[in-house]
Amino acid sequence: PFNRQIISTPISDTPAQLYVLTGFLYVTGGYVYQMIYDCEYGDNITDMVFLVKNIFNQKINTLYDSRVGKYVGFGEYGMTNAAHYNSQKWKMDERKVEVETLCRYNARLFRRSTLDRKVPPVVKVHETKPADYGKRSMLECSVMGFFPQEVRLSWLRDGVEVTTDVSSTDVLANGDWSFQLHSYLEFTPRRGERVSCRVEHSSLRESLEVDWGKGQPGRENTLN
Repeated sequence: PFNRQIISTPISDTPAQLYVLTGFLYVTGGYVYQMIYDCEYGDNITDMVFLVKNIFNQKINTLYDSRVGKYVGFGEYGMTNAAHYNSQKWKMDERKVEVETLCRYNARLFRRSTLDRKVPPVVKVHETKPADYGKRSMLECSVMGFFPQEVRLSWLRDGVEVTTDVSSTDVLANGDWSFQLHSYLEFTPRRGERVSCRVEHSSLRESLEVDWGKGQPGRENTLN
């Protein structure tokens, strides 16, 4: 008897490199046999590389590489298997077709649901403590629920970007394919001035500016 598990996992390593893995795992009598389908590509899915790995007890036995169009064996047993697989026309034809039906098809689905997915941020500006004119205070700009991860946040005072007395958290993952970022501005409020948090994100057609209470201490402003 054996235990068979089917594993299908898309993994994004970097924006320029993505892997789609589908695996079969057989376990019996203390031995483990794995078959892994590995689709690798960069920014353009036309450069797809399809690999099929047969692994026995953590040692690779045979490897199919679409760039050479055949199996390569490792060790005496692996070379025997590779020669057998390469002699099977139906198997080799199937591997060639799978570059499109398995790799490119799933890569397109993955790109639409992840790499091409865009969710605009919810932006909120508020005081971390009560503010008054002429007294040192701090504002927080919270940028929440956005995707993808890349985002730029800046503070403006009367339309001029502030470069001092500003601190920010790292971009934080929410665990649901969305992110958040918080930035802080330490400043002394002046009457009539406009203090804004500006957010630039790929989901927005133009940068989003959210004012702090329209220049009035003791208020907050939220814009979705």
